[in-house]
Amino acid sequence: MENKGVVFFDVDGTLIDWTKQIYAPTKATKDSIVKLRENGYLTILATGRPKNCIDEGILDLGLNGYIASNGAYAEIDNKVLFNETLDNKELKVLLDFLEEKNVVYMLEGQEYNYVLDINNEKIANLIRDVKLKRENFTEDWDKETVKVSKIIAVAYDEKSFDLVCERFKKEGYAFMSNISNGGLFEIYKAKYTKGYGVDHLLKLLDISKDNAYAFGDGENDIEMFQSVKYGIAMGGYHERLEPYAYDFTEEVANEGIEKGLIKLGLI
Repeated sequence: MENKGVVFFDVDGTLIDWTKQIYAPTKATKDSIVKLRENGYLTILATGRPKNCIDEGILDLGLNGYIASNGAYAEIDNKVLFNETLDNKELKVLLDFLEEKNVVYMLEGQEYNYVLDINNEKIANLIRDVKLKRENFTEDWDKETVKVSKIIAVAYDEKSFDLVCERFKKEGYAFMSNISNGGLFEIYKAKYTKGYGVDHLLKLLDISKDNAYAFGDGENDIEMFQSVKYGIAMGGYHERLEPYAYDFTEEVANEGIEKGLIKLGLI
């Protein structure tokens, strides 16, 4: 595949910003990505979300590929490259603990999200606030067979986060708390990061790290920034991301993608 390089884009806080009610990419962002592709660059999404939670507005961008679930899933040109899932025996132990501690949770798979009670107030609030599709959720699943990559805990309680970390920190899990986003926290296998997905795609596409760019704003973008030469932090970025950024741009509302790509000389 002949190309000049590749640009990876985070979703939340980068292409969109649901905390500011920007639920779809702006016209300037869309036009910038079209120009980017016309100029010979591949465009890849890199998101913590599973494939089923990628909004229509993002899919309509016509990107070349997707890295989802913090690097546990990847596809390019509609071909699935890998789909890593949690071991079901380990998952059952974890879920039993969450239930014992009254931590409400949602399991993320690529086709569906799995919950115990879709009418639970915290689950309903999550679906509403993040603009997720209710039809992508199901209560019909079993701990012994369900295939998922990540768990979202919606306990809205920092104490719950500490309890889960203390119990499972030595079992290969990683944890990410989003206190500013309502107290949600994520649980996933530490080996699977956006960087893991980026490294695999760069190798597959035979693209040098020197020709790889990434836009992101979150703590889970650190590994992605480490896997490319040019990591560009969006306005409002997480403080832990700053040391890994090559440069900085503005927030979604101030057309950070367009301004960042122009500054890099890519469009």
